Amino acid sequence: MHHSTSRRRIASLVALTLASVMIAAGDLPARTTTLGEDASVNYLHAAAAVLQNDELDRAEEILEEALERATVSPEMLTLLAQVYHRQGKLEDAASAAEEALTMTPGYAPAHLQLGDVYREMGWLDSAIDRYRSAVVADAAAPAAKERLVRALLDAGRGAEAERECRAFLDDETSAALLVALGDVLSARRDAGGALAAYDRALEMEPRCALAHCGRAEQLAATGDHGAAAAAARRALAIDDSLARAHACLGMACAQGEDYLGAYGHAVKAEKAGIDMSAVWSLLQAER
Repeated sequence: MHHSTSRRRIASLVALTLASVMIAAGDLPARTTTLGEDASVNYLHAAAAVLQNDELDRAEEILEEALERATVSPEMLTLLAQVYHRQGKLEDAASAAEEALTMTPGYAPAHLQLGDVYREMGWLDSAIDRYRSAVVADAAAPAAKERLVRALLDAGRGAEAERECRAFLDDETSAALLVALGDVLSARRDAGGALAAYDRALEMEPRCALAHCGRAEQLAATGDHGAAAAAARRALAIDDSLARAHACLGMACAQGEDYLGAYGHAVKAEKAGIDMSAVWSLLQAER
């Protein structure tokens, strides 16, 4: 693998990072070590440290160096797959996650990461299989359950998505799964059920931006654009990057004749890949 910085710089970065930073990074080993005790864990923590600052290229350099200098582990390969994924290197990400699973077939985070890569590639059936494998490997993994439901919905298997989601919720209720259920019910045109699911999610987690956004979308669908705008603003007050909320607020502003607001929110939503042609049509009609 290539390296754009010197090995001396990488080793120095590892040492400095471990001397000054304690990382709690997802699936990394919980124990702490010194450089002499376990180079593999040291590299993992160093990579996680720079990832916190979105320094993807530096994380890639550290992990690729680790593959040559330390004991290769499924944790290392899965973290490298995550880095590649965030860089848009989907084939490299898939290869790294697949290699992690060759080493440890029951490693749930690698199944989850591979599912995310397959889903972005558009290979929905393969993504669904990986998410199911992640749930089998770790039945307590909430992210795998939610992503399985959403992948099923993306694949047009709404009834199956609803059954799976309700079964997961019977085992353990979470705000994330309730929002997923709301989105499934919304897609299946059950507006009342969707609103009830979002409301339950907000009872559990009042600052759940996606639940506020889901409520906004349902209220907009019923024509209550004032209430939809208020709900979308609550979502954006929690997470200003939520494109769905910008899209909903853009439409609500256009319906309420706040054309400047409509334009600003529609632009943000469109940059995230959401079709805002309905808003542009409304704005054009007012010229």
